Amino acid sequence: MGFEQRKVLPTKINLLRLRRELAMLKRVKKVLEEKRDVLLLYIRQTADEYRESYRKAAESLEKIYQQYFSALTATGLEQLQSVAKEVPDSLRVDVATRVLFAVKTPSFRLVEESIPEMPLSLERVPPTIMAIRSELVEAFAALIKVTETEATLRSLLAELKETQRLINALDYSIIPRYESAIKFIKLVLDDRMREDIMRLKMLKKRLEAARAYT
Repeated sequence: MGFEQRKVLPTKINLLRLRRELAMLKRVKKVLEEKRDVLLLYIRQTADEYRESYRKAAESLEKIYQQYFSALTATGLEQLQSVAKEVPDSLRVDVATRVLFAVKTPSFRLVEESIPEMPLSLERVPPTIMAIRSELVEAFAALIKVTETEATLRSLLAELKETQRLINALDYSIIPRYESAIKFIKLVLDDRMREDIMRLKMLKKRLEAARAYT
């Protein structure tokens, strides 16, 4: 819909067309503003969710580290290292995509089958380590939730930035150009109308003067 005002012919047809397009642009702006408001609501909710998830994950990991160091002191580093060597050092996470208010956001899920089992030689595993394992699985799930929420927040913020950019373009560039062009065409058409009225008046006077001589 971009145009240069100097290239717009000051005609009634163009005036009507520009007015229709301006009305449509204002409706588009209103929709974008509503989208911006909804995005801000989702961002606030997601930010609160992120803070809560981060707090829970941090508290869980702090508790686990304390329990681990206690077990390390009681059992010894060598025994724990020998047990750790028998445990796989990787987990799998399923990555999917969900749509949140027309915004694509990632979704992460810890694959439970990838969670390593404890070694068969359980006699070498202190009971505290077994308890730590269960809590660590929950902590991993909490960390994945933190990561998912953070990624969602980034996607929403990027969409908000793009939406605001479009609103600004309409507010400060596109709509003012249309309004200026409409104003210009109205001025030209009004001037033409006044000129036509003046010509009609002069023509009427001439006709009246001609009749008076006959």
